[in-house]
Amino acid sequence: MVMILHDERINCLTNGMFYSNLSALNVQTVLIVLLVLLVVYMYKLRQGLKYNLPPGPFCWPLIGNYEVIQAKFLHEIFVKYAKKYGPVFTVSLGPYQTVVLNDINSVTEALVRSKADFANRPSIHSVHMFTEESKDIAFANYTPTWKLHRKIAGKALSVELDDPEFIRFIRLRREANEMIGNGFVEDMFPIMYKIWTTNKYRTFSKTMNELITIVKRKFQEHEKTFDIDNVRDFTDSLILARKEAEHEENREMLSKLSETHLRQTVFDIFSAGIDTSRITLGFAVRYMASLPEIQSNVQEEIDRVVGKDRLPTVKDRDNLSYTEATLHEAMRLGLAVPVGLPHSTICDTRVGGYDVPKDTMVMINHWALHHDPRYWKDVEKFDPTRYLDGKGKLGMKPESWLPFSAGRRVCLGETVAKPELHLIFATIMQRFKITLPEGTNPKVELGGSGNITVPAPYKIIVKERNLIYKFS
Repeated sequence: MVMILHDERINCLTNGMFYSNLSALNVQTVLIVLLVLLVVYMYKLRQGLKYNLPPGPFCWPLIGNYEVIQAKFLHEIFVKYAKKYGPVFTVSLGPYQTVVLNDINSVTEALVRSKADFANRPSIHSVHMFTEESKDIAFANYTPTWKLHRKIAGKALSVELDDPEFIRFIRLRREANEMIGNGFVEDMFPIMYKIWTTNKYRTFSKTMNELITIVKRKFQEHEKTFDIDNVRDFTDSLILARKEAEHEENREMLSKLSETHLRQTVFDIFSAGIDTSRITLGFAVRYMASLPEIQSNVQEEIDRVVGKDRLPTVKDRDNLSYTEATLHEAMRLGLAVPVGLPHSTICDTRVGGYDVPKDTMVMINHWALHHDPRYWKDVEKFDPTRYLDGKGKLGMKPESWLPFSAGRRVCLGETVAKPELHLIFATIMQRFKITLPEGTNPKVELGGSGNITVPAPYKIIVKERNLIYKFS
């Protein structure tokens, strides 16, 4: 009996000490958090006094702008702020102070006239992870190594991929993109990477590791079996381009380009390139289903130029101006990544009359550019004739049309994506008539979230057109 009472007293005493320590720990934690918040607030206050920063909504230290964080689509909340604060404003995404550009004048000033001032990329932990320490092209910083890497990759763009693992790669990449849409809480609160990560991030990490494993294995197989006289696909072309560069470039610079850099190039091309092309075609098909008159005009042009007894080729592109203009309009209204990839400033610089400190994240609201009423008449109307001259030929690129960005970080795959999209779209339009099921709302709705948009799920009716050529 005495022993039992003694044990109970010990338990009571122990529990009391535990909860007392826990309470003390909680108080210490709260005080530390408050101290950190105060330091961050004072730092931003001093920075605001030192620089003439763009205006913007109130933000909480560390947390940032809650309205931005919980918004379904970034481009929509940015358009709202642009109406209040002007085309150049500041928001905070967690710890990242971000300047957002919403009109073509500020974008041209930043990306073109300011040379390389805005050419870096911000350091984001999740991106650093899936790019194997930023050894890709899309998210790497603007350095001499990056320039050489991009040059080598540009030479390799020539070749189709024909591999059974390709479908699996695309499926996994699509799953990863769905998780990327709204970003990760861990990137807003980096300490979480050390103490606890969310299930979403762990799933994403597992998917990306599987993707890296696929690419790593295929790349190693290609290096072992590479034959300069038998270039089989894009990976072989990449290896060949690097070997050719060995005779042209500084060997010391080439030594900094590891196998990881080249492997990440495969990621860039087949992740960014194929995903965005797939989404663009999805938007184009959805618009054609809603707009039978425009679809008919496209098919009339294809029938007249190509005929019905052969498939379209890249050589037909110059004579299929209305078809290409239709694709351009689909790219204007159906942006896969409406706010693009984030930039970061290399040095203290300026845009729109405001200061932008070094290492500031900068976002381009391409959706705002494509819906600016100063440059687009009837902005919501799908009208391919916007891109045609008086003779019905493709005219100069509209000033506020920028689906591939501009400047030092212009999309590497633009020269390949545009003709390939045109060829695929022309082939689909030549072969099929696409309509909506009866009673379907013709308005194209957006799906996705964050900085990735796709057409909301839809159903279409596809009928083969009456052609002489037998497709197989």
